[in-house]
Amino acid sequence: MDTKELSYEVIKPIGIISEKNNYTKEVNIISWNGRSPVCDIRGFRVGNDGKKHPLKGISMSKADLVALKELLSQVDLGV
Repeated sequence: MDTKELSYEVIKPIGIISEKNNYTKEVNIISWNGRSPVCDIRGFRVGNDGKKHPLKGISMSKADLVALKELLSQVDLGV
């Protein structure tokens, strides 16, 4: 199986949702493999090499992000 190396560049960090040990859950504007930047919500692990390694997550276009923002504004957290 031909496995292409994954490359990414954080264009703009938005913020860290949570941190635990050497894991973070982050929101960033990221370019994957030189493509157009997208909004990305993803976990990262800091490896023994000191580098951040992406874990499972979701990437969204601007239209997806606008729709998510609208949906979340309707959520009643019951607080």
